[in-house]
Amino acid sequence: MQVSGNYGRTAGDLVPSAGQVQSRDLNEQDFIKVMMEQLRSQNPLEPQDNNQFFTQMLQFQSLDAMQSMSKALTSLAEVSEIANASTLVGKTVLATREQDPDPVTGMPRAPQEITGVVTKVTFGSTGAMVHLGDQIVPASAITAVS
Repeated sequence: MQVSGNYGRTAGDLVPSAGQVQSRDLNEQDFIKVMMEQLRSQNPLEPQDNNQFFTQMLQFQSLDAMQSMSKALTSLAEVSEIANASTLVGKTVLATREQDPDPVTGMPRAPQEITGVVTKVTFGSTGAMVHLGDQIVPASAITAVS
């Protein structure tokens, strides 16, 4: 795809190569760079169609709104998870926790069942964590509540 103008640059010239980018997704900064280069490179005698420019602006605003909505939904899910887990404080629960493989044979070991009273709930990078005395298990590992 040729960028407007006679400079022979393509949109691919404006986006860093795969070796420089950690993610495959383009972000809003990449979009702005491409759009600014299009404006700089366009022929003044044949400016970009206003409808096309506004369409790009609307696409950018839609992208920004979707990213904001995604962040809000993620936050809502985290709050919901911690709220649900906090209702377990003071209750006896049964949780199943995966164990590390046997250090001698390397074979997987059976999951460990842990029973205890929930003393507190914390939230970490892996989600809501339930404290059963000195044991900490993910809230998602709870299989029974009594």
